[in-house]
Amino acid sequence: MSKKGKNLESMEFWTVIEKMDFNGRGHYEAGRWLVENSGLTFSELKVVEATARRKQASLYRQLFDVTGVSDDSYDDLRWQIVANGKEFYNNITLEKAQSMIDNNEFTESFGYAFHEVDDIVDEQQRANLFLKKERAMKHIEQIRKTGGGFDQKLVAAFEHADNGNKRRLAIGFPELFEHLVD
Repeated sequence: MSKKGKNLESMEFWTVIEKMDFNGRGHYEAGRWLVENSGLTFSELKVVEATARRKQASLYRQLFDVTGVSDDSYDDLRWQIVANGKEFYNNITLEKAQSMIDNNEFTESFGYAFHEVDDIVDEQQRANLFLKKERAMKHIEQIRKTGGGFDQKLVAAFEHADNGNKRRLAIGFPELFEHLVD
């Protein structure tokens, strides 16, 4: 359950898309709403993004025969169809999509709204890596303090190794070193 008592089951995908209000807010503000005000958890945000990407991609073959757009604009068109909501998405035809192109009824990409989710994913991955490095360093410090043993010799070898050999030690002994090398 997320902080505002909502979750993806109670606020299903199309409701989230509607509340993002891309057509009223634009991609940046729609993305900020998604990550800051939707009340969805980190995992739920990733599900919304993945679902939106799948729905946009699923239109590729259905609308492939439209004319008058570049590859980039074709992506924007398909994103616009998703942004327009469930009913619009479920009722899109080749003719309706061509009319959108002919009448310039789509804007640059709703997909950009999900960059905000990507930023959170990147931030979370950096935080997780930091925590793993911290745990690894504490573990190595504990090995240094306890003295003796094979692990202590490995730590000493790691500390004196060049970067190439540190990587080799990390591959051979990931439980000790995998989070300490790039």
